[in-house]
Amino acid sequence: MFKVIDIKKALTLEKTIFIDVRSPAEYEEGTILDSINIPILDDSERAIVGTIYRKENKDKATLTGLNLVSYKIPNLYETIKGYSKEYDHIIIFCWRGGMRSKSVCNLLSMLDIPNIYQLKDGYKGYRRYVINYLETDILKYDFIVLHGMTGVGKTHILQELKKIDVPILNIEEMAQNSGSVFGDMVFEKKPPTQKNFESLLFHKMYCMKESYIFIESESKRIGNVQIPDTLYHYMMQKHHILIQTTIENRVNVILKDYVHHLDRNYEKIKKSLHYLRKRLGNSAVDILIQKIDEKNYSYVIEYLMKYYYDPFYQYSIYKYEYDLVIEYKHIEEAVTKLKEFIKNRLDY
Repeated sequence: MFKVIDIKKALTLEKTIFIDVRSPAEYEEGTILDSINIPILDDSERAIVGTIYRKENKDKATLTGLNLVSYKIPNLYETIKGYSKEYDHIIIFCWRGGMRSKSVCNLLSMLDIPNIYQLKDGYKGYRRYVINYLETDILKYDFIVLHGMTGVGKTHILQELKKIDVPILNIEEMAQNSGSVFGDMVFEKKPPTQKNFESLLFHKMYCMKESYIFIESESKRIGNVQIPDTLYHYMMQKHHILIQTTIENRVNVILKDYVHHLDRNYEKIKKSLHYLRKRLGNSAVDILIQKIDEKNYSYVIEYLMKYYYDPFYQYSIYKYEYDLVIEYKHIEEAVTKLKEFIKNRLDY
């Protein structure tokens, strides 16, 4: 007989796999991080069963669902049987711990597959747990927010901190967008839905052992997703550090970030520049497009920094009181000073 488990207990188990038996569309909209989708009904089949349930009756909808599922049972069994050899715990879930996950758990138990669990309250219960965490449990963290003009290397600093096991949240990577005019060019993956973005935030923080987190200063909206209200406001009430460096360093940082993406995004860059005509003027944008054609990217980056990004972000940079201002020539200097800040100012 299978067991029923709640999400709090499920997250403590090792060698665990979550199986989402909802339809592909439901899975795409939001799911438990790293779960596998094995839908017992595809999107069109789910629509058929739902229509029969609403317009006729539950019994007929159930019978229709059974007929649609029957031919999938051998593949379902073979797939889950394979996972049972790799994982100690197989947790099955649907929308709210109802018929879909229960029927799959019953079937697998009858077929003698061990360590099968049904997730109590399903994905709906998991979502409640995530939302509650992002509204209340985050209060235990000291957020250390890195500020600075475009190109000062905030993301690179986070990456260096991560290498030495300092806890970070790389929100841009999670959102697959850096929040600028060219924000999505350096990312390869499909941007997450809002629900999946919140799941990423939750799991990153849930697994952290320290009670402080370094993050980069962000707008509330990044690409197609938003940092949840409570988390955003709390982050911005904590520690603030300003990062500064030379214009040459800043240009080189942007070149490093974008160098492998410039040629394949050639037309997209020029199209994005057209959106800046109102702010920069037609003459300036025409010259920038000419420089792009000449592949003089350093000129374009420096110009945009001086006349678009720096004036645009000037107010947001200087509206905070900073715990520390770091001006560096080499990024290692910034990392060293941040480590000292943790040790001396936060007493960790």
